[in-house]
Amino acid sequence: MPAKPKKKRAAAKPSRARKEAPKKASVVKKAASTIQPLDLSAFPPESIIQSEKWICLACVLDVFTRHMGLALKTAHLEIKRYTPSLAELYAPAPTRPFFEATDSKDPCPYCGSPVKWHARFRVHRIESGKATDALRRGLVKSLPKSGDQFVVLEEKATGQHAFFEWIDKTSAAINFDDPGWLIQLSRHYLSRKEPKVDWQAHFDATHSIRRSRRLDTGFEVDHGRLFLAPMLFDELLLVQYLASRSQKAGGLTLEGRYTLPELFSRLRNAGYLRAAEIHAHNPSDALEQLLDHLSGGETALKFYHLVDRRELLEKTKAVRLVKPPKPKPKP
Repeated sequence: MPAKPKKKRAAAKPSRARKEAPKKASVVKKAASTIQPLDLSAFPPESIIQSEKWICLACVLDVFTRHMGLALKTAHLEIKRYTPSLAELYAPAPTRPFFEATDSKDPCPYCGSPVKWHARFRVHRIESGKATDALRRGLVKSLPKSGDQFVVLEEKATGQHAFFEWIDKTSAAINFDDPGWLIQLSRHYLSRKEPKVDWQAHFDATHSIRRSRRLDTGFEVDHGRLFLAPMLFDELLLVQYLASRSQKAGGLTLEGRYTLPELFSRLRNAGYLRAAEIHAHNPSDALEQLLDHLSGGETALKFYHLVDRRELLEKTKAVRLVKPPKPKPKP
């Protein structure tokens, strides 16, 4: 009898594990790309400080499972519930599992894990005040409530503390070797003092700042010059002196360089000290009273730290079925 033809053997199907591996990687990549940053353009720019904090999930899992003896599932649940404290968010030097990300593709400096194990907290600090309170409440009300994707941490402060932080941050961002730094600092301060005014538009149309002889309050723009009321102009000189006295000899202002006694005499003769109810006769004592007047002194206010946890939740979900990498020894 004729031999039966041999049946062709079906091609071997790829193993299930090989199919799932690239799928997991794509999930991790997708998790970070679908997160849209918050739109805070309605807030006065001088009242907001934005920062970010990176955390290594592989380091956290290593501590939870290897050092604390938690089950892997329990460790993932603890990570999903975690919100960093203010001390952790603003620590001067990061410690494990937090790290500074100079490049988003760099491995963890502690355990060497790849980027799919790295999550980022975006933090938006909003200073309380008439210009921000209603906007902040509306923003928080509009945020999703499921899974604590956003957490608000409150911090008590004073007007003086807020002002010194603002002037330190602004001074650090200014290049004092640039001839235009006085104009730049003036725009920052006026934006802080009068946040409802579009100062950027006014400064785009001006090239100089002058002391007005006819205005009692407020400002006006005329032929490319920004005229400020006398008290507002003198206050601006004081802010410029405070910002530049640690950078230059004395303090550089729109009217030239002043030492403290010279500035004290200038503000006294102009009537600013009398208008601000500064009665000290010594320049150093007068400066302390001026700082209280300028900043609000011990007036209570709050900082609201809006912590964005969305990337932490997405990354934790993406790696929940992936075995954490073993920490690599440092070279």
